[in-house]
Amino acid sequence: MKLELYALPNCEEASKIKDFLNKNNLPFKEIITENPIKDSKIPKNPFFQEKEHSLLKITRNHGISVISDYNEFHLNMEILEHIKKYNTHVETPK
Repeated sequence: MKLELYALPNCEEASKIKDFLNKNNLPFKEIITENPIKDSKIPKNPFFQEKEHSLLKITRNHGISVISDYNEFHLNMEILEHIKKYNTHVETPK
């Protein structure tokens, strides 16, 4: 699993996601950007085009998930529960 945070400058949601990842000792790569959709190379989605969000891109062997707002329950399910269930690890960013 690989975690990449595409953060808008001074974004409160990105700060909360970053705090969650740090609190749970999850390594991630942070990319500060003005356009998270373009820079993350996530396929275009009408929901994300309506307004700009900071994004957490979760890359697994079987696909990619995207979290666009801080939601601790969703973060727990997408990351922590996945790690427990599949005994996987998070790659250290390069």
